[in-house]
Amino acid sequence: MKHDKILKFIQIVGLIFIIVSLVEIVFFIILHFTIFTLTSDSLLLSEIMFSAEMFPISGTILWIFLIITTICYLILGIFMFKIIQTKTFESRALAKYMIIIGMTILLGGFVKMNFLVLLGKTKITTISDSIRFQTALYNTSITPLLSGILWIVFISFNCYILMAGLCVTGIAIKWTLLQEEESEIKK
Repeated sequence: MKHDKILKFIQIVGLIFIIVSLVEIVFFIILHFTIFTLTSDSLLLSEIMFSAEMFPISGTILWIFLIITTICYLILGIFMFKIIQTKTFESRALAKYMIIIGMTILLGGFVKMNFLVLLGKTKITTISDSIRFQTALYNTSITPLLSGILWIVFISFNCYILMAGLCVTGIAIKWTLLQEEESEIKK
């Protein structure tokens, strides 16, 4: 593996993170204006999310943390894309940097997946009944089909994040091992 190829790889991963994060932010905005028909009234998701009578405070906090993690991945993508353009890293330092970035991506992906699962299990309480948030998103009599599709896309994007973290970490470890072999051969 060559140093320039690794730099290009990190730039591509950073660019993909920027694109995925921006698409997720647009989907969050679309989902905020999705109409929920829980009772005879039609309410926007943003009205449900931030009303203490219908949605527990833990669900609102999870929703906010989910948005924050998406913004953090956008910042990480910009950081990966811009920092690598400076090309001031040596091969060993870049390999260690990649391992740290890959592990950060993995840990953040698992945390974000937990946010998605816990938010999906949060109950929306109505006057007569209660329903889980994810069930409401998938029920076409409550929400339009688009909301269920967007929720599946959120989960899919998070799976991409986990796979990207594994790939970055794996390539960094392989590159570190190759550098160790080269340094032992030179001795």
